[in-house]
Amino acid sequence: MVVGVSDSPGSARALALAGLGDRIRRLRVARGLDQGELAERAALDVAHLVNVEQGDATPSLDVLAQLATALDVGLSQLFTDGKPGPAAMVLRGNEVPTVDTDGMALQVLTPRAVIPGLYAARYRISPTSEGVRPVKHEGHDWLYVLSGQLHVDFEQGATTLRAGDSVSFSARVPHRLSALGGAPAEFLAVGATLLASPRGEV
Repeated sequence: MVVGVSDSPGSARALALAGLGDRIRRLRVARGLDQGELAERAALDVAHLVNVEQGDATPSLDVLAQLATALDVGLSQLFTDGKPGPAAMVLRGNEVPTVDTDGMALQVLTPRAVIPGLYAARYRISPTSEGVRPVKHEGHDWLYVLSGQLHVDFEQGATTLRAGDSVSFSARVPHRLSALGGAPAEFLAVGATLLASPRGEV
């Protein structure tokens, strides 16, 4: 089960947030955006974005979702460099960093992707949380519910998933996630971005 952790140096939360601001800055620069342009796209105050990039402010998951959408990446990608790792990598359950804010918890299960373009994460959304505001990004997502009821709102239509249910969809479609039924919704999220081959094929 995903649990909240402290902000003390060396804590799982601190490890998860390490380098977050720098990754956001590098993604912004790679897209040719200045801080003002990214702040406008993400509906954030420029000063707050500056503090986040410099590591002087800890953004909520809601703010991170806004930034991820503005940068056209999955939320989990803000927590990983996405560099290919070794042929096999083992993550022990008690070693996976957790970020827990605003009624949502996130564990990135692929901190250094073995397969480029693939990421996996475990989420828990509290029933008292407003959930994840509508987001969209490149690639495809697959969600698998571990417990509780996960409500997924799409641009057109919606569905409620229970333990054992799953859904897959193009992540370019705006989607909002929330918990129903008075209990937390825990689920796995796996996303993939198709990478072009040297010949330009996918």
